[in-house]
Amino acid sequence: MHTTSEASHASAISPLVRGIETETLLILSKISEQKEFLANLLERYSVKSPEAIEKMIEQGEIGEHPAYEDYLSAFTYEQNIKELKEVLDSLVKKI
Repeated sequence: MHTTSEASHASAISPLVRGIETETLLILSKISEQKEFLANLLERYSVKSPEAIEKMIEQGEIGEHPAYEDYLSAFTYEQNIKELKEVLDSLVKKI
């Protein structure tokens, strides 16, 4: 059973803020997912960045296929994380 103060507190949160909070949680989830995908690819090559995969290809340490596709995927995950963090920052400023 909700007390009167709990009910008034719940109604004091605007729908806009609740929407932003929901969107924030979704973006955090997407960031986490992209980080996991990136970590798995980097771990496959025992490197810390997508550029390190590209360098290994250029130096002939690993074959171009499928490493170049993995490099592109890792690079994309890294960019997605950066863009999602920018969106998240913008949302937090709205709260």
